[in-house]
Amino acid sequence: MDYSSIAQNINYRYTSNAPMFQFGGLSSGLDTASIIDKIMEVESRPLNRLNEKFKILDYQQKAYNNVSDKLRDFMNYLTDFKLQSNLIPKSATVSDATVLTANASATVLDGNYSISIDKLASRSIYNGGKVGVDITSTDTYSSLNHKYVPQDSTLVLTVNNTDVNISISSTDTINDIVNKISSAFTTAGASATVTFDDVENKLVIQSSDIFSISQSSGNFLSIFRLDDANLINNSGTYTLQSSGDIGAYSTSKTLADLGISGSGTFTINDVSISYSDTDTIFDLISRINNNVSDVTASYDENNNKIVITANEMGDVIINISGAPSGLGLDTGTFTLGDVAHATLTTDSGLTYDLYSDNNTFTYNGLEFTAYNLGNVTISVNTDTDAIVEKVKEFVDKWNEMTDYLYTKLTEDKVKGKDESEMSEEEKIQGYLKNDQYLRRIFDKMRGFLYDSYNGNYLWELGITSGDSGIGFENTMKGHIELDEDKLKEYISKNGVDSVWKFFGGSETSFASQVKDYLYDLTKFNGEIDQVAGVSGRLGREKRVLAKEMANWIDILQKKEQDLWAKFSAMEEALAKLNSQGMYIAQALSKR
Repeated sequence: MDYSSIAQNINYRYTSNAPMFQFGGLSSGLDTASIIDKIMEVESRPLNRLNEKFKILDYQQKAYNNVSDKLRDFMNYLTDFKLQSNLIPKSATVSDATVLTANASATVLDGNYSISIDKLASRSIYNGGKVGVDITSTDTYSSLNHKYVPQDSTLVLTVNNTDVNISISSTDTINDIVNKISSAFTTAGASATVTFDDVENKLVIQSSDIFSISQSSGNFLSIFRLDDANLINNSGTYTLQSSGDIGAYSTSKTLADLGISGSGTFTINDVSISYSDTDTIFDLISRINNNVSDVTASYDENNNKIVITANEMGDVIINISGAPSGLGLDTGTFTLGDVAHATLTTDSGLTYDLYSDNNTFTYNGLEFTAYNLGNVTISVNTDTDAIVEKVKEFVDKWNEMTDYLYTKLTEDKVKGKDESEMSEEEKIQGYLKNDQYLRRIFDKMRGFLYDSYNGNYLWELGITSGDSGIGFENTMKGHIELDEDKLKEYISKNGVDSVWKFFGGSETSFASQVKDYLYDLTKFNGEIDQVAGVSGRLGREKRVLAKEMANWIDILQKKEQDLWAKFSAMEEALAKLNSQGMYIAQALSKR
């Protein structure tokens, strides 16, 4: 049985065996329903009192849980606040940020550090050989169908203000095409050197005259990769050459198109990769990347080769074994990645060699990431102003927390407002006023302000309780204030790590002890949970009241039914008397 829902929704009138409508007074003329309502109103007073008690407990429970949330938030804040890295903030200033950037943790000694970046880390790379079938100058134009299907084309050479048409047919060899372009220059009264580089697979045209080649039909310029090539002037020699290997394949081409037949496997870093001549280049690249976790494969269409790159920088080995020759992975070259090297020299002249696989170096809490070779100086200083700002933040957080507790102890309940119009916060307002348990928590928190921590007191850091000149109001509230000058004087006298030692340097430090107390209060089955948790004291009392209310509801429903039964019997008797009276009156009238 859900006693909470019973308590929150008391209704004396609903019951499965009570009539939906009751009529009374038909014979007596009495307002039976109103009479029964008045009687039930008196009879239900004990239930109403129980319901009020239940509501008070419910609001107290919610108020306690809100207090627990507030204290837990402050505890979480203290967990971060008391860290050495927060209370001893360091600044690291670099003389040249294009060479490296740096940051310093709390453990780094202040001073100047000379850094020389001697080598940057790089990734290991395996550059495959040419993919697919070799191209030679005797290959026909129609055979260059690796990416596009070649179409017969008409080119227009423009040189010396003269246009010369060049016809390219599918049966022309690359040598034929070279000769046709050379002849066109001669026809225009110009000279040019036209060659085919069968290593890079590029068409190269050089002339002492400015020229251009356009296309009036076909797709020759795309096949020979001249559509995105630029005319380059090098000391009066004008060069136009293919922007990439004309033998590069579309990644939708199958391995059979590369001259590979059948199926098989090969390994990359001892991971087996399967292949079939029906796989596309894209399929194979994806399979490598999905299965070999430490490398990334890609197809370089500019140079018509598969490139395998290590995911991590540094001296990572890439081993490839058993790959079919059409992939070019059997004739590639491997370049081992470099490990970055830096030399660090301290103020005292001590020198250290540092190495890194990812260009990020660490030395006793000093971390720097290199971007270029060069020499820089890193100046590390403790940021005293930042320490003061952290303590100011703590003071504000403390006052916010104690303000909340003090308000809960002193606030009155909301008056002059219907409960249906109140917010949830307004409903629970005033239910912890002068609460003794909350008072103990508040006094304990305020008591932390006056204790000694490792032989030191808050006032020595410039943190005092109270507001001189106004009275003890802030003292009563547990307020604290910070004298920034006194805090800086404390730091100057006791060292930059003194604030951290006071607040978080040990288990007996201020923030550590407060945090431990708040943990005991707010943890599961902690002190507040034992009062306001599901199985806490208030919860148990609510369940007892809910059971009593459920019993009272049964009693009142039975009383209401009994009253209706009695009034119904009375009405029935009166109806009989009325009927008999009418009968006698009619009989006498006939005599």
